[in-house]
Amino acid sequence: MEVKWMICAECGLDGWDDKCSECGGSSGLHPGTAKYAQVLALRRRSTSPSAIDVVRRLQSGGGAVFTGSARAASLGSFFVVLGWLVVALSVIGGIVLMATTESTGYRNEHPYVVEGVTVLVGGSIQGFVLVMIGSFVQATLEFQSLIGGFFKRLKTLSL
Repeated sequence: MEVKWMICAECGLDGWDDKCSECGGSSGLHPGTAKYAQVLALRRRSTSPSAIDVVRRLQSGGGAVFTGSARAASLGSFFVVLGWLVVALSVIGGIVLMATTESTGYRNEHPYVVEGVTVLVGGSIQGFVLVMIGSFVQATLEFQSLIGGFFKRLKTLSL
């Protein structure tokens, strides 16, 4: 396929190839023709937005949606819930183990205090790690969505 260095005669879009992809125009201009420079100047004037328009355009709109992000967000939520569940169960289990008593005759003893503290501390740490992983996944997805939307708006702004 031969590259044609033509622009659309109606809107001035570069890369015109028998039909304009932007406005649908069917006539093109070769470089060096009299109207070529006029159409380019009109396009530059019509597409150069003011600074306020640029800021409004970049601020408007939501984030970008990427494939697989919904599944990753639900997995992140699952890890957060699972982490809090592990924390709650380890605290309850540790307290129950520490409170378990055995009678030795004249007094009660707590033989599982060390195991209870181990379950409480170890389970809490593991649960908090799961919460941290889930929160990190959610925060990363939100950041990528916002940055993706920003760059999408920035890209359409330059066209």
